[in-house]
Amino acid sequence: MRELRALSLGLVWIIAISGCSPLMTNMREREWNGCALGGGIIGATIGGVAGGVTVNNVADNPTNGKRAGAIAGGIVGGGLLGTLLGHVICDPEKPIPEPPPVAQVPPPPPPAPGTKIATVKHVNFAFDKSALKPGAIPVLDNVVNIMNDNPSLEVYVDGYTDAIGSRAYNLGLSKRRADAVKAYLVDNGVSSSRITTRGFGMDNPVASNATEAGRAENRRAEIIVK
Repeated sequence: MRELRALSLGLVWIIAISGCSPLMTNMREREWNGCALGGGIIGATIGGVAGGVTVNNVADNPTNGKRAGAIAGGIVGGGLLGTLLGHVICDPEKPIPEPPPVAQVPPPPPPAPGTKIATVKHVNFAFDKSALKPGAIPVLDNVVNIMNDNPSLEVYVDGYTDAIGSRAYNLGLSKRRADAVKAYLVDNGVSSSRITTRGFGMDNPVASNATEAGRAENRRAEIIVK
């Protein structure tokens, strides 16, 4: 019985060491198939023979019971080890499941006609000037992005002034302000055919022209969807 116990412990040790092998790490990645069955049969055969040979070499005049026990232990241990090795060596790998489709977020709808998408405010136009100040650039860059994202979008650029000066002069100044905004958009890739400039002079004030702060608010350009 001592020899049989030693043989059993040896087989358990072999199986444990095999379990730590890199070959075993992919066990769960394979499907159980014919290789596992064939490996089990071969392992059981080899294990049974090895068990019988071992007990014959170790024990003096082993009884048939000891020999049968050793062979049975070899069959069990060898069958288990052969099954595992057959599985990890040549059973087919499980198919890798396809990742779930990524939901596509639809692009936002284009702005509706009449929507004001930007205002170039008083801080971007000095009194009696049509040149853009640096503060206008982030506002207009955002307009460029909107128009690039919506290639069919067309806009009006409406220029305005405060109430100082004649109506005729302010109409011309407001148109120049609108043209300055259009020039920036065109220089940054927006087709000029998509932009119509209009000058409204001192009309449509957004603040009182009685104060400097109000007049500054009225010096502006607005970008409106056609």
